[in-house]
Amino acid sequence: MIRKRLLCSSFLLGFCLAASHVSAGQLFRFNDDSGTPTLSKTLPPEAAQRGYDILDDKTMRLIERVPPPLTEAQLAEQAERQVAEKAAQKTAENDAKQIAALQRQQGLHDQNLLNIYQSEDELLAARDKDLSYRQNRLSVLSEKHPVLEQKLMAIQQQAAERELSGAPITGNLQKRLAAAEQELSNNQLMIHQLEAEILMLSQQYEQDRQRLNKLLSNR
Repeated sequence: MIRKRLLCSSFLLGFCLAASHVSAGQLFRFNDDSGTPTLSKTLPPEAAQRGYDILDDKTMRLIERVPPPLTEAQLAEQAERQVAEKAAQKTAENDAKQIAALQRQQGLHDQNLLNIYQSEDELLAARDKDLSYRQNRLSVLSEKHPVLEQKLMAIQQQAAERELSGAPITGNLQKRLAAAEQELSNNQLMIHQLEAEILMLSQQYEQDRQRLNKLLSNR
């Protein structure tokens, strides 16, 4: 009985020793104050500030490399970099959303083109009709412009003659003068608006023509 207990105790002791032998300890590798690489079971605080390695004390395998703590300047630079990275990520996300929105709009526009026009000739006919209407309006306004200028000049002449004669300009004449100036200004504004509209429509129709031809060729 005693022999069995001794055998069991010996077996357990051997197992514990073996387990202890298998368990890997750690070594610290760092540069001392003079810069000399040093191995130690303990890590001095000043060495930790310079960075160190943790090694397996049996195999000398590198377990972990601990860099030195960042300085205040490095921490500030890291914070700035993180802010910049977040801003860049936000910008990229917004750009992706805008691209997706443009793609959806382009898809809807393409579908509308195919629904409205069956051929390039149909689009060109619609363009000519649309632009012709605005060109006619522009011609009317352009022909009217010198007439309005003459009308304004005539009223201005009346006002000037009264001033030269020493007579006051009547309220009615002042109203006619203001109305003529406003009518001429409005006419000029409509001319500019129509010219810009015609140019914009011409460019849009040309883009639609090219896009429609591409869509039709891909069918």
